[in-house]
Amino acid sequence: MQQLRTQIARGDAAAAELTIDRLVENKVERGSFSAFAGEATLLRGDLVEARKWLAEGDFDDRSAPLGYRLLAELEMREDNLDASAQALAKAREAAPDDPRVWVAIGRLRYRLGNHLAAIEAAGRAVELGPDDAEALRFRGQLARDIEGILPAVDWFASAIKSAGDVPDLRLEYAATLLDAGEFEEAQAILSQTDDPYLRAVALARTSKFFAAREALELTAKEDRETAAARLLSAIIDVELGNLESAAQTLDQLARQQPANRRVRDLLAYVLSRNGNQEELIFRFADEARGPHGSPWLRTLVGRAFEAQDNREEAAEFLDLAASDQSALSLIDGDDARAAGKGAFATRNSIRAALSAGNVDRAIQEARRFSEEYPQSVDAASLLGDALLMRSDPVEARKAYQRAAQMRRSWPLLLRMAAILDRSEAARLVAEYAAANPLNGEAAAMAADGYAAAGQWREAAASLDRAMENGMRDVPWVLAARSVAARELGEGDGVDQLDWAIEAYETQRMSQPAIAALLSALPEEDLQLRSELAAKLQALAGN
Repeated sequence: MQQLRTQIARGDAAAAELTIDRLVENKVERGSFSAFAGEATLLRGDLVEARKWLAEGDFDDRSAPLGYRLLAELEMREDNLDASAQALAKAREAAPDDPRVWVAIGRLRYRLGNHLAAIEAAGRAVELGPDDAEALRFRGQLARDIEGILPAVDWFASAIKSAGDVPDLRLEYAATLLDAGEFEEAQAILSQTDDPYLRAVALARTSKFFAAREALELTAKEDRETAAARLLSAIIDVELGNLESAAQTLDQLARQQPANRRVRDLLAYVLSRNGNQEELIFRFADEARGPHGSPWLRTLVGRAFEAQDNREEAAEFLDLAASDQSALSLIDGDDARAAGKGAFATRNSIRAALSAGNVDRAIQEARRFSEEYPQSVDAASLLGDALLMRSDPVEARKAYQRAAQMRRSWPLLLRMAAILDRSEAARLVAEYAAANPLNGEAAAMAADGYAAAGQWREAAASLDRAMENGMRDVPWVLAARSVAARELGEGDGVDQLDWAIEAYETQRMSQPAIAALLSALPEEDLQLRSELAAKLQALAGN
């Protein structure tokens, strides 16, 4: 029995199977090891065999909590959520103070969309097992949703300290470190794994693209053909200048995943880089003009028209990009889908009503949805959206705050910031940016708050971090960096002018970019200053 537990603990399912066979041959009481046999079969992914060991509930008193917990996991894997809940009720009855049972309860609640109840279960698990690795791990997973990446890193670090060398936990810790921007530490962990795909991810995140390509080529063929691996391959090709190869891969992915906007925008970028302006316009102009066009896509299409000397069409798309309202697009969610077809259909009905401007119907449905699923992020967020659309910021704020207790996404935080006073909104955004250091948009918006408070050194640092994380092509960010350079006296005015020129070259119809350049130009440059002032006045509608 001890040998069996040791084999399971180190993940050796094959050896565990041999040990189970010996226990059966020696006619050992089935109830003393059936839970462990079920765990071993789950370890190797054999759900049919696992059910033979677990379904009857033939466990002795000592192994009953584990057995029922594993039965609950089996039922959850097969989407039998009611049966999973029944098994967990038995596990809780057998061991009400077992932190692992509470972790399993929390995971089921989360799967059902009962996020607040899942958080309560995670807290109970940590309270009962402050050194239990699974309790700490689950709490870290929830922290990613609620508090941010850096708090999650701390929870995973505690879990690692308690668990020792558990491979899948170490990999999850490394993934969280990558999202926190701790690339070197993450790579040190991933370098110890024999999984070439994970090494490729870590190497790409640290800009070692040749090594990343080599690691990816060592990945098994079936793993290389997954969507994630193909996207990684395309990104590596972009960075290494293999644009034709990247375009082919992204084109295939875009056809397979037409709703994937990241793939769409990256394909548009590659077409732009490769000089395929006609194809870019043909494929993406209508989408960029529509409600789902991102500022990035609109800018690329606008530049493609500029390259064809079609300035009228270019101005339309660049103006759309400059006045982007994507922060107010509907919040994506997934717990309604988990809750069942009825909840999923209700969510979609509310979203359709909001999109059509039928606010009264949306509010009625959202209230019923929120009452039926009071612990659902989707329900609370959609109710907030509907109330905000009716210009009821007080009630919208209450709904958003309830949603934020369960999952604090960036779109949700933008909603909350929009209905707070400026200082409170700035604090909220700064806290989010600090906890999620790779979110470039959050860093840029945090800089705006610092600037308003006269904290120019913090503003400049935040803008620099934003540009390191995808905001280098956003004209207002570059313009703001020009202003920060002026306020800090960087480069005796040269830095201010350089940033302003870059902002203007990025988008010549951007009012912040024009204003920044106008401010940075020498006073004696009368002709250009006059032209810029007239252009700014015309764009402002004065």
